[in-house]
Amino acid sequence: MKVLSITGTRADWGLLVPVLDALRDDSRFKLEIVATGQHLMPGSTSLAAIAADGHLAAHHVDLGLGVDDSPSALARGMGAAVAGVGTALADVRPDLVLVLGDRYEILAAVQAAVVARVPIAHMCGGDVTEGAIDDSIRHAITKLAAFHFPTNDESARRIVQMGEDPARVHNVGSTGIDRILSLEPMAREDFFASVGLVPRDKNFIITFHPATLSADAFAEAEAMLDALKDFPDAGLIFTGSNADAGARAIDALIKGYVDSREGAVFHGSLGSHRYFSALTHCDLVIGNSSSGVMEAPSFKLPTINIGDRQARRPRAASVIDCAPEPRAIADAIRTGLELDCSKVANPYGDGHSAERIVAVLTALDRPDLLTRKSFVDIPL
Repeated sequence: MKVLSITGTRADWGLLVPVLDALRDDSRFKLEIVATGQHLMPGSTSLAAIAADGHLAAHHVDLGLGVDDSPSALARGMGAAVAGVGTALADVRPDLVLVLGDRYEILAAVQAAVVARVPIAHMCGGDVTEGAIDDSIRHAITKLAAFHFPTNDESARRIVQMGEDPARVHNVGSTGIDRILSLEPMAREDFFASVGLVPRDKNFIITFHPATLSADAFAEAEAMLDALKDFPDAGLIFTGSNADAGARAIDALIKGYVDSREGAVFHGSLGSHRYFSALTHCDLVIGNSSSGVMEAPSFKLPTINIGDRQARRPRAASVIDCAPEPRAIADAIRTGLELDCSKVANPYGDGHSAERIVAVLTALDRPDLLTRKSFVDIPL
């Protein structure tokens, strides 16, 4: 079976890798990869990260995202994604397209696949995150996809509720857990040296993305930085925002803060190895990234989840939700520093998600028949 996988950000790449590794190493599959979105933005290091993971992104679809991250620029980028992925589909002629998540560039890509009558397998569908446009995009991809690999039972039920055939919905868990178990973390001193930070007694790893349905995501980022002033002795490692509207302004705000504070560093991307090493050696995760909800609990690490960008995702007891206000964030950080997470259980899987996905794909006899879908009504 020929599989074309499409990746748009460092985040979806890290979750795709365990499956792509398995497909690459299985003679029953021929894998090709399209890189688009954030991977091709000026200054991005994620193409090098893809190569470091032993993969080749043979097809590049540039969305033309330079200094402009306005909604109109993203809309133009989506148009470029439809056209570019359409060309890749015509060249590769895959039996199946594999995508993950809830990004606008992935929505554009799967539209091209639908028109080309190539069935789509969708990972991480069915989640609910009401604080961002990702929610609508994720559900739209679900309705365009022919096969579904959600990470938990709640999400699997939602996919069925949307009229999808239960026989095509497989709760496999999160491949993020597979990725964690496959990487040996860096030694503490090597990790901190690699990020350019002399470790403090307490160290925080911080990622803040634009909450795309927020009235003022920039103000929420300002509130987080105000709260961090209450912890002047902490070491701070910031990672960059996703390529969403408003991300450049937030990154610029954080870079300015880093320049004004000792014991703080900024990296656009750490890559999976260094990021998971950060979760091993830091004391708190702070921000609004899905990794704080989905991966950090496996490290027995408290997460301070700011605002509603991750609203309604299942969460472990290590996740502390707080309003995007300085006092609420500071109070949550103090609570997190006292929280015992040694017995926390991660609700997102056991590290065998990729092998479950490959087993399902291997059992597909006629992928070409998957494009014919029937809406399954649920009796009211």
